[in-house]
Amino acid sequence: MAAVDIADWDRRYREGFYDGAPQPNPLLEKFWHAIPAGRVLDIAMGNGRNTLFLAEKGYDVWGIDRSPEALRTARQIIVTRGARVSLVLGDAADLPFRHGSMTGVTVFYFLLRDRMNEVVALLATGGVLIYETLLKRQNTVDKRRNPDHLLDDGELISYFGELDLLFYEETISAVTGKKRATAKYVGRKR
Repeated sequence: MAAVDIADWDRRYREGFYDGAPQPNPLLEKFWHAIPAGRVLDIAMGNGRNTLFLAEKGYDVWGIDRSPEALRTARQIIVTRGARVSLVLGDAADLPFRHGSMTGVTVFYFLLRDRMNEVVALLATGGVLIYETLLKRQNTVDKRRNPDHLLDDGELISYFGELDLLFYEETISAVTGKKRATAKYVGRKR
């Protein structure tokens, strides 16, 4: 992605655009216990709310984001809470982790279709993937978004045939007064 995209993300974090979501994602709250003890990667971690949650549950957590401002925001929150997290400035298109090195991977509201196999490859046997992002139906219920960053119905589950399915749902729900059309996936590597 172009540098202007990073500048836009940085501006959003500086201006507090993402400050309204201090709690971990509800899907993570429901399924975190399925992740075996060990090392967990939070891809496109944003403000660190999910990263912090996992660290406070005792995981060795790594959070990666391409926005320096996102990492700065996350670091402030993490330090305030006294948690230990490894933060990585990097791009999900080029993940700097060994295959089989994670007991868990989380991805929330980020889509990089051509890296789905890489995400699965990061998991150790028995490792758990927790993934949630928007469907193309989002454009029928809320403001218009770039359809390249939205999933077709049934698309998310199609990427993870080599995992044992623990949970899958496509739904439209209200979140802080706004409707969201989402796909939610939880699976375990065989």
